[in-house]
Order: sequence, then structure tokens, then C-alpha cells
Amino acid sequence: MLEILTLSTLVSVFFYSNFNTILLQLEFIGIVENFESLLIGIFSIILLLLSISTYKKTGLKNILFAAIAFALFTFQVFLELVIERYYSVTYPMQDFLHTSITLAILSLFFLSVIRTAR
Repeated sequence: MLEILTLSTLVSVFFYSNFNTILLQLEFIGIVENFESLLIGIFSIILLLLSISTYKKTGLKNILFAAIAFALFTFQVFLELVIERYYSVTYPMQDFLHTSITLAILSLFFLSVIRTAR
């Protein structure tokens, strides 16, 4: 049987086909975003281990501040992944925690750059 193409059938076919495409694109973007966050976390762990190794060799407190900053950054990335994964709505303290950790990280990097070796 031949279907008569009306405006409503064209709109419904167009809408549903685009809707599925948009859902697939959003799912792909979510996967890529999680993968990037995981890579950032792994890279920050590597930087943490390198800075601890350097601190053990040199004994400079500036390196220790950087190592603590890398540890906080690693904690922040994995905390965000856990909150996104297990909480469907925004956790009430998430923004406060995120900005507090970011401020601590920046302060530690500032101390590691500004402080002179004694």
C-alpha cells in the first residue's frame, strides 16, 4: 500500500530520525568526556609520582608543594567522575568542594613557585 506523504508524517520521520542521531551523538560525547577525564587522572598520577621521586632526590620543599597539588588534582578528577557516575542530580556540596580544591591546588602551586629554597 502506498502511504501518502503529508506534512505530519514528514515531520515525525524527520524528528525521530534526528532525535536518535542526537542521542547517539550525546552518548558518544559522554564516553569521550569520561575517557578524557580518566586520561587526565592517569596523567596527574604520573606527575604526582614524578614529583615525589624528585622530592626524594632533591629534598626541596617546593617540589613537595607541587606533589601535594598534583595529589589534590588527582583526587578532584576522580571525585568528579564518581559524583557524575553515582549521582544523577548535582550533589549539593559539589560546587563548593570543587572550588575549594581548585583554590588549594592554585595556592600550593603558588607556594611551590614563589618560596625560595632555604
